[in-house]
Amino acid sequence: MADVTARDLANMLGISTAAVSMALNGKPGVSSETRTKVLAAATKLGYVTPKSRQSERQAKNIVSFVIYVGVGVAEQTTFSTFVMRGAEAAAKEMGYRILVHYFYADQPWDDQVKRILSDTCGVVMLGTDITLPQRNAFLQFYTLGNVPLVIIDNFLFSAYVDCVGNDNTYGVKSAVSYLIRCGHKSIGYLRSKQRIVNFDDRELGIHLSMTEHKDEELTPLQVIDVDISPDKAREDIFAWLRAGNVPAEAFFCENDMLAAAFIRVLKESGYRVPEDVSVMGFDDVQICEMIEPPITTMHAFKERLGRISVELLHTRIEAGDTIQTSQESGLMKVALSLQLKERKSVGCRKPRN
Repeated sequence: MADVTARDLANMLGISTAAVSMALNGKPGVSSETRTKVLAAATKLGYVTPKSRQSERQAKNIVSFVIYVGVGVAEQTTFSTFVMRGAEAAAKEMGYRILVHYFYADQPWDDQVKRILSDTCGVVMLGTDITLPQRNAFLQFYTLGNVPLVIIDNFLFSAYVDCVGNDNTYGVKSAVSYLIRCGHKSIGYLRSKQRIVNFDDRELGIHLSMTEHKDEELTPLQVIDVDISPDKAREDIFAWLRAGNVPAEAFFCENDMLAAAFIRVLKESGYRVPEDVSVMGFDDVQICEMIEPPITTMHAFKERLGRISVELLHTRIEAGDTIQTSQESGLMKVALSLQLKERKSVGCRKPRN
């Protein structure tokens, strides 16, 4: 059994994992009797040392970069392109080759999992689209994987595997506070109908900011629910305006693509941006500088997400870790802060403090 761990041996023999480690590595600190028992059990169960696993994986030299395709959020933006660029750069520096896979939530999972896990020394997965109801099915990776795994852009699995992502909650809290500091008393929220973990975290950030500024005579938060697809979002916004609704002074949009769609609809409907309505996005993808006015947004360090994920995966590979054994040394949850990128889609009604 190549997946037997030092902890398995310790549990079977009723001793500590430290004692097992000392016995397997020929270090002092255990009796000769204990050392003999450990080595015999390891031979019987087919235990493979971390160094042996490491050599085997490095011989493969392939890291799988997996893009999870689920509710369609990841497909509507260029976010994944930049994350992959950072991952590829780090992998090249460390001597790995990147093999890109797409994992489709609406297709049979078993074959996809097995294909991704075969002939690879580790997996990084862009998990933007993975939702809470899919978590149990996703844990097939946890039970089948004999290589390390790092999830990017989703902290839903931080109790099971290493995760690297954006600090969505406090990034958005900062964004909405910026709008309020600009003197806007009525705040709007362009909210995607398709809910992912990141969007729920961003929504929490909005409410945290509104609560923090509750003494500043703000009007109740105005929410417009729209489809994540920019074209369908335009239809939803037009319908909302035709129903006689008047937009708030400043809007936070769940991502930049929705912000761009909102700006176009507002301008086509006779509103000026930012004179009548300020609009703010999230991610800082290329569309922000391709539209007039350019979009003020929260800049996510996308390439750095990819780079850190591969660096973390490399650490696991070097240690001979699998998905399961990574827990034994302590899982990593890396949250990157975001940076306000001021452009021209937000206007100020008073000088900022």
